[in-house]
Amino acid sequence: MQFHFFALLALPFLSSAIPQRAPRPAANPTVTIASGVVVGTATKVSNQPTVTGLANAYLGVPFAKSPPLRFAPPEAPKAWSKPLHAQKNPPACLQQFLPGNDGEREKTFFNNPGLPPPPESEDCLYLNVFAPQDASPNNLKPVLFWTFGGNLQIGTASLAYYNGSSYAVNHDVVVVAVNYRTNMFGFSNSPEIPKNQQNSGFLDIRFGLQWVQDNIKKFGGDPTKVTIFGESAGGNCAKQLLAQPPSPLPFRAAIMESEATAATGNGLVSYNVVAAKFGCALSLSPLNCLRKVDGKAIQTFITDNALNFFPVNDNTNVGYNSLPSILSGQFANVPILMGTNKNEGTVFAEIFGLGSDLDIISDILQPLGIPLLDSVKDKLISTYLAGGVANTSSALVSQIITDAFFTCPASSLSTAISTGPNNSPIWRYRYDASFPNTATFPNSGAYHSSEIPSVWGTYSLNGATKTQQELSKYLQGVWSGFAKNPGAGPGWPKLGSNGGKELGVLGGGNRPTGEETRSLSEADYPCVVLGPVLIAAGMAY
Repeated sequence: MQFHFFALLALPFLSSAIPQRAPRPAANPTVTIASGVVVGTATKVSNQPTVTGLANAYLGVPFAKSPPLRFAPPEAPKAWSKPLHAQKNPPACLQQFLPGNDGEREKTFFNNPGLPPPPESEDCLYLNVFAPQDASPNNLKPVLFWTFGGNLQIGTASLAYYNGSSYAVNHDVVVVAVNYRTNMFGFSNSPEIPKNQQNSGFLDIRFGLQWVQDNIKKFGGDPTKVTIFGESAGGNCAKQLLAQPPSPLPFRAAIMESEATAATGNGLVSYNVVAAKFGCALSLSPLNCLRKVDGKAIQTFITDNALNFFPVNDNTNVGYNSLPSILSGQFANVPILMGTNKNEGTVFAEIFGLGSDLDIISDILQPLGIPLLDSVKDKLISTYLAGGVANTSSALVSQIITDAFFTCPASSLSTAISTGPNNSPIWRYRYDASFPNTATFPNSGAYHSSEIPSVWGTYSLNGATKTQQELSKYLQGVWSGFAKNPGAGPGWPKLGSNGGKELGVLGGGNRPTGEETRSLSEADYPCVVLGPVLIAAGMAY
């Protein structure tokens, strides 16, 4: 699968001596914010050579002090006295892939597929801005604010997937993609850090959102028209912002794609293991001691030993269960678009080599507190077979992963939001499309993250079909249209308005280049069996 970085294009200035013609936008667009002057670049639309318009791209803008103090909350960036040339993607924060061969396969699918992996550094608290060339403080555009996925362990805003030039040029919106710290560096679980300051990764995102409120107008973005959106753990980041929203609210709508995380293990135990490894356990301050250790050495150790670090519950995180926030009315009352992919689980079955034994499912679910007893498993399998799932171990394993981690939590969460005291408008989708140039393993289907190239317009030109191009254009129109007028919805019925026929199926069935409205039960029928199990495990909302 080939993804091509966008090309940089230098344009001459038009002479102001020709009053009949408007001046061309600058080859190096420049804005001035409180921290200093930012010089971007004019860029072609990624992967769309026939589009002649250009976007203003500002790559690697510091939204916080970087490198940050390790494990600490973000701080304001230092001002710069010379113009900052923001023309290169920033490095990823230090990532923690799975150990061994599983990690190598994970990198193949999620670490800049088809392109060199991004560099990594603790000097990573930067964001990218893509804006239409006519955007200005006097011509403000709606803003899409992106948080990447990666189970809070990996990821970066600098993947080629997340090039926002197509949105800027073709759909007249500003896109902001923010880096945030992950794994131990974002969620250290250090007991020396005060409560409500431990989830530095989530605090990075909130800091980035505040940066948008303070600065995006200078780039031509409207701070009163911000939509947060993210995929997988990035969708979970959006859920945490909805469940424990900042005040005043820095966004007016949310899009959650395949919202999920899978947290296992004990972060404090992992923290103490790391402290012991590097001779810090008996220090007066293990935290200060660990701050002096080489970051790459910590990264290698936690990777090799598969140590898990996930958020603590505080005023930035409710974990899996946002139901109390919904029922109390604390949950942000904004329009929401959320959905999942038809075959989320196939990529995880491929990474872990699953499929030969259904018993493996219990091994996957039980560490998360989801007991799948034989009686439940038998009932679930019979439900799938009646629903048309192929009677093979690989198909059943992938479908159980899909529904246990994605479909059924999305069903229960969206239902709770739509019927909660805020009665927030919410729309659900399911992405069904699969194309030859994204089908990188057998029987992949619409696997986890496969919608991203379509949603962003960053699919590979190599082997791209007309259907793929048209669907991508449609999806970008839906996402940007939602940002422009969230109350109007994406174009199909909101939950609770059409007798259960409210699932927007994208890229499937009779509408391969658009949306077909179907019954929610088409996606949710396994949740009759899985729902009670997930609720008992505290993972349904």
